[in-house]
Amino acid sequence: MRTLAGQTLAERYRVDALIGRGGMADVYRGIDVMLDRAVAIKVLTERDDNERDRFLREARSMARLNHRNIVAVYDAGRSDGWSFIVMELVEGRTLSAVPAHELTVHVALRQYIEILEALAYAHEQGVVHRDVKPANVMVVPSGAVKVMDFGLARRMSEMSSVTSAGEIVGTIAYLPPERFLGKTADERSDLYSVGVMLFETFTGTQPFKSESDDLVAVIFGHVNEPPPSPRSLNRAVPPQIERIILKLLEKEPERRYQSAREVADDLRALLGTGTPAADPKLQPSGPAQGPAKKATRASAAEADARAMLARTFGRSKTIDIGYSETLAGMLATRKHDYPEAARAYRAALSAFAEANNELEAAKTALKYGTMILQKNNEAGVLDKRELSEAVDILSEALPTFRGRSMLKELEEGERLLYALQRTLIRTR
Repeated sequence: MRTLAGQTLAERYRVDALIGRGGMADVYRGIDVMLDRAVAIKVLTERDDNERDRFLREARSMARLNHRNIVAVYDAGRSDGWSFIVMELVEGRTLSAVPAHELTVHVALRQYIEILEALAYAHEQGVVHRDVKPANVMVVPSGAVKVMDFGLARRMSEMSSVTSAGEIVGTIAYLPPERFLGKTADERSDLYSVGVMLFETFTGTQPFKSESDDLVAVIFGHVNEPPPSPRSLNRAVPPQIERIILKLLEKEPERRYQSAREVADDLRALLGTGTPAADPKLQPSGPAQGPAKKATRASAAEADARAMLARTFGRSKTIDIGYSETLAGMLATRKHDYPEAARAYRAALSAFAEANNELEAAKTALKYGTMILQKNNEAGVLDKRELSEAVDILSEALPTFRGRSMLKELEEGERLLYALQRTLIRTR
């Protein structure tokens, strides 16, 4: 496959190492020799005229955006038959690549507030991203985020209810229902995608997912099925965050948040740095209030926000540790980071045991056993010690399900125990 490394585009941009490859474009690290500045150079590999036009639309959309949380575009052009965009070089990791143990509720909320601020700014400039997903969000070393790749963005004024040839672009898992139904997409479509990301961050899975990668089933879920309750998948999810996620995932755009700033305000309220966005039905209709009354209301709102946090996170510290470690284990398993998953699940089991919470310990034992089986099925060498430990932990958990008549969990646990035992036999 041809590479442009070592060439100079437009007699100005020296192309160095390839740092990313997509379906229609490659991204290189480069140098703007005129300004002696490191840059990222995105080069279109697709030579189709329609794709060239789309590529230039991306450049125009991004060039209009000047925001601290959006990757900046410096230049665009064609050279020696290649179409290219010169962008800010962002060092860091994508949101999907952040290790599970670095995620906490507060870190996640701060990151999503910045994502929403970037989208709010873009929407106010008339630009809808249309491909919001974790792979398009960079986390820089300072912890700040930058939204990138407006490659599928369109000016709102250019959007129609039907894309060319029924085109459905973007990543299926994060697209809103209206995109599959040929309806007009607007800023609320980006907010649905943020809802999917939040759901995934706090539960470790997507709301509509097919284990067999059946895209039709995923699309059907987005269009027709209600998303599962995040707290049904992870009890550690605060109720206020669940409410925000489910509102973002409403099928009808009119029932979602209507702007990115509304969502950001509600997330800030959970951090105690702002007040929740008001429900339109509860807007005050009386005369304007004086400064003293406004200050009183602001103080009361801040107190309510802090009280809400206290209620949300004020449970037993040991139980909180158990829930948090369970979440870390789920996220680490999803990323195949098995050492971190094992550490997190063992810490969760220890915390629930200390708190005498047999039910949560049993549920965590199921997750731990599933992770150990997955790890050993993927590995070339079976780990007898881990398998034996998982068998013992799960054996202790099953009576808890049996005593509470939790038949679904009991059946799942018995099947898992049998699979672990069969795998353990292979190590002898």
